[in-house]
Amino acid sequence: MSHSKEIIGDISNGAKVFSKQLGKTDKSHQLILPTKVLEQFPIQKGFYERDFTAFDGKGVKWDFVLAIRHTGEYDKPFLRQSKWHEFVVAHDLYEEDIDYGIVFYINNEGKMQVTGLRRSPYTLLGQPIWQQI
Repeated sequence: MSHSKEIIGDISNGAKVFSKQLGKTDKSHQLILPTKVLEQFPIQKGFYERDFTAFDGKGVKWDFVLAIRHTGEYDKPFLRQSKWHEFVVAHDLYEEDIDYGIVFYINNEGKMQVTGLRRSPYTLLGQPIWQQI
């Protein structure tokens, strides 16, 4: 699955920044982000990273590092491994035989939120159902 493919639609209590199904690299190393994230959270010219803070469903603050690697024509954004991997482990998003996803959104109070998702074995109108975990 391409990392730019959204897995859920609108968020009822906020504005979605992005969502994606987690791949092997996302689960074990770093979260590869869609390039469009840089439109909302630009990295200052001449720099390669910036802080990226989000709160999970329990109100725990996660201080991620949003970084870019420049290859080819486009910057490739990702969350650095240190805090991202800690988040994956804390939210049990790493089992190989289960499909997990993630959604980042800005809630109605203007705070960045991050939520782990698990794909249900059921579908609705032929579309997968993602459950918050």
